[in-house]
Amino acid sequence: MICYRHASYATPLRSVPASQEGRFNSLGDDEPTQYLTEHPLGPLAELMRHGDLRAPEQVAAVRARTWALEVAVEGLLELTFESAPRWEISAEELVGDDPGPCRRLARRLRAEHPGMIVPSAALPGTRSVVLFGPRVAAPYLTEPVSLLDVPASITAHGGRPPLALIERVRFFGEAHWALAAWRAGASTRFVEPDWSLAREAALSG
Repeated sequence: MICYRHASYATPLRSVPASQEGRFNSLGDDEPTQYLTEHPLGPLAELMRHGDLRAPEQVAAVRARTWALEVAVEGLLELTFESAPRWEISAEELVGDDPGPCRRLARRLRAEHPGMIVPSAALPGTRSVVLFGPRVAAPYLTEPVSLLDVPASITAHGGRPPLALIERVRFFGEAHWALAAWRAGASTRFVEPDWSLAREAALSG
């Protein structure tokens, strides 16, 4: 699976635990947790959500370093809104603003699974890929020599999100429309933001 990541340092993957807590990791974890997304806009949506970047002028000032990675999906546990209760977490908790239930889920799963695929909290209708344990970035067009190696390449340095992405990001405190649609039995298909240059220029103005 081709996945995407925003990382402002020299490599998109970690070999040591992070110094900050995340949705599926806690301070004091013995191993790192890697966060990727299935959709190319996912990392930018995460950046905007966590920075509370809601205004066009804020998004226009972003300078992001983004990556593409080829991730092996064998063994990854796939959680959906429907299947979440089987793993002792509710659909609401899986994308909720409180990361506590997700961290507890990760503590239970990381000993037996290499990672999981979950609904995105930041970009409803898409999915996030969470990998447990260290990984090392390898050149993109090479065959991995071990399970730790992940083919990767930088896709942009100093890039920014399209301004129309503001309308797709689910910020803290907002309802998760894909969760609401699932509850109602409706489609949770992601709709791409407006790609037109005219729309970009209009939002910039």
